[in-house]
Amino acid sequence: MSSRGGESWRYIEFDEASTIEIKVGELVIIRLCVDSDLEDVVELGNQFKKYLGLYPPTAYRESIEKGCVLGAFIDDNLIGYVLFDLPYADIRLIHLCISPEYRKTGVARLLVDEIQRNHSDRQGIRLKCRRDYPAHGVWPKLGFQAESFAEGRGKDKAEMTVWRRSFGHDTLFSSSLASDTRLHVTLDTNVILDLLLGRNQETEDFLNSPILEGEVTYCVSRSVRNELSELRSPDERRQVMLQLGQFEELSAELTVAEALQRELLASISATELSRDLSLNPDSRLVAETIVGGADVMITNDENAAKVLRPLAQRHGVDVLHPSQLVVMIDDLKGLYRDGAGRIQNTELVLDRAPAGSDRELDHLISSHSGETKAQFRTNLRSKASSTLQTVHTAESGLADGLLMTRTTDDTLEVELLRVRPARGGSALLKQLLFQLRHEALRKGMARIVLTDPAPGGGESPAQILEQEGAILIKGRWTMEVVDAQLSVDQLRSPDLSPWQLAPWIDRTIESPEDFAKLERHLWPLKIREAPLRCFVVPIKQTFASELLGYDTPLLTRQKDLGISRRHVYYKSAPYQPSAPGRILWYVSGRGGGSVVAASQLVSSHRGSPSTLHSRFRKYGVWSEVDIKSHARGTGTAVALRFGETEIFRSFVKLSDAEATVKTYGRTLTTMPTVREIPEAAWQEIYSKGMQP
Repeated sequence: MSSRGGESWRYIEFDEASTIEIKVGELVIIRLCVDSDLEDVVELGNQFKKYLGLYPPTAYRESIEKGCVLGAFIDDNLIGYVLFDLPYADIRLIHLCISPEYRKTGVARLLVDEIQRNHSDRQGIRLKCRRDYPAHGVWPKLGFQAESFAEGRGKDKAEMTVWRRSFGHDTLFSSSLASDTRLHVTLDTNVILDLLLGRNQETEDFLNSPILEGEVTYCVSRSVRNELSELRSPDERRQVMLQLGQFEELSAELTVAEALQRELLASISATELSRDLSLNPDSRLVAETIVGGADVMITNDENAAKVLRPLAQRHGVDVLHPSQLVVMIDDLKGLYRDGAGRIQNTELVLDRAPAGSDRELDHLISSHSGETKAQFRTNLRSKASSTLQTVHTAESGLADGLLMTRTTDDTLEVELLRVRPARGGSALLKQLLFQLRHEALRKGMARIVLTDPAPGGGESPAQILEQEGAILIKGRWTMEVVDAQLSVDQLRSPDLSPWQLAPWIDRTIESPEDFAKLERHLWPLKIREAPLRCFVVPIKQTFASELLGYDTPLLTRQKDLGISRRHVYYKSAPYQPSAPGRILWYVSGRGGGSVVAASQLVSSHRGSPSTLHSRFRKYGVWSEVDIKSHARGTGTAVALRFGETEIFRSFVKLSDAEATVKTYGRTLTTMPTVREIPEAAWQEIYSKGMQP
């Protein structure tokens, strides 16, 4: 590391494995230019004054003295520079000049990125460029989007495009979009043209249907805006750009969207890509929809929908025709509004993040807190000794979440906890908090403390943390992990080492709901003599494998299940276990014959098979036909909604469970149906099951 003019140099070396290649072994240095660089900067700029305009040496000197010229150097030779000004909240880019032999190598991107890194407190970068200049096509590749058009000051009054690259800070409007509970729907270029130019009345009728009023927010992405700015007709170009203000801006982190687009394209055959060239821009819009946190992409292109829909659905995004949005709105609303209680986590994977991956995680900054990319990256790089894991809900390189943890004494410290902006983000955050409890248990930790200065991601996690039992103590969210069976008196003891439960116990605990909530907030705590009804529920091995995951199922588990916090199991009427309560799961059938797990009974519901299946089909493994077969001609069945499931360390044989229950004056016999047992018997069987 060296310095000139008091400024640090930042070294970036590219090789064959880099995403931006210069030449093997070449070392590119990005730094602020100083007085001794003036002659080289002026010489390079003068080579292209046809496009840059006349710029006197005195003006170059003033810009260098103000720290507004960044240069790219190889072996002290200037290969490019960017000259800018800092007049207002937006940075004004004046020159971007690269030596011809180093164009299309990524040097321009490095220079613009460095402006943002050095001035991350600003809102963005703005510039004007003539449409007939070669550089016109470069700006979209550098993350700029077309904002409007202007008239040049030259004699020919040539049309200029106003370009802007946003730094992604929250504004009044972006904050509004993040908290908007409506479905966020991105529109492709042709759909927007149908709406704004009146080209297709049917599309307009579908998307302006009264059914959709108040249910959707239509969004425009960077790539679509840039496509629209290139319409051949000047009149249509201006007309469309002026009307784009009626749509919400979808902000998608540039490098992450680019990487995801490459991944999507790699999943499409070369034959298909060559046959349908529109798949390239359409895949970019799908990537922006996913990374930007929207829910649905609308297109009239049937082939694009056919090819891209299954790829988008891996990430929780649908690709629909305008007519389908009207038809599916109720299903989509139900899907996303129920999302907080479940997660498609069959494919949930925690990967150790490789060194230098911070740029690929920029979409996980906490925009709700005003965190900048520079702050986020600094935070990442400063925790070299911690365990950093990326979270993936699909087989994809896109990180849906991020965990950084370390252990100190009896505490699992969570230094980073992030999820990407998405409708399912709340569900994923809840799941990760539950996984952290499991990790704390595995490591013998008594509590979890979030030291992340801005946990969450796209929105504040405070409400979810409170729901999951976290309390803000001395400015840090804290969750106690109580691996014990305790009475209320023991819980109130001032000396219950290693736990510190006063903030959780300092409240009235009387009703069954109070006890169930406390057990959930201090999970895996089990409160002795709690007024919670306890049941043993028989379940066939196939369903146990699917719902509980206590062994390896023979068939692939449904994507909506996995190890979700909430599931639903069905039984025959008339007996309906009351909630809140506790469940012990008895696996019957060949290879079964043991109590294998425990759960909280969250709620129970009686109804017709069709009603129950319609309401809970996303939470269970039974088909409507299965439920009807157990209704036994009565026309009704019972749905048990359960959660917080623990798989026993040691399965308890039915004969041992029967012996325990008998000591309390009850019996299980062959367990043909649900049996209620005394709370003390439940605790004793649970204790046997949790022994190593």
